[in-house]
Amino acid sequence: MLLRRVAFSVSLLALSLYILLPTADEIIIHPIFGLFLANAFNLPLVLGVFLSIIIYRGVGFACLLSALLIGGKPMYCKLKERVRKKPKA
Repeated sequence: MLLRRVAFSVSLLALSLYILLPTADEIIIHPIFGLFLANAFNLPLVLGVFLSIIIYRGVGFACLLSALLIGGKPMYCKLKERVRKKPKA
C-alpha cells in the first residue's frame, strides 16, 4: 500500500511540475481553452485567456499540494526512522 501511495504522489508531482514550469505547448493551450471559456460564459477573449491561465496554474498547485500531502508523510517517517538508526562513529 505504501508503494502505491508513493507512486501516486510521484505521478502527481510530475504532473504539477509539467504544469507549473513553462512549456512551449502553453502557446496553444491557453488561447484554445480561453476561447472555449469566452464562448461558454459569454466573456471577452482576453478575460477567457486570463481565466485559462489561472485555472491551469491552480490545477498545478493543487496537484503539488496533493502530492506533498499524500507522499510527504511516508517520506517524513522514513527519514525520521533513518536518522534515529544512525550508527555512532
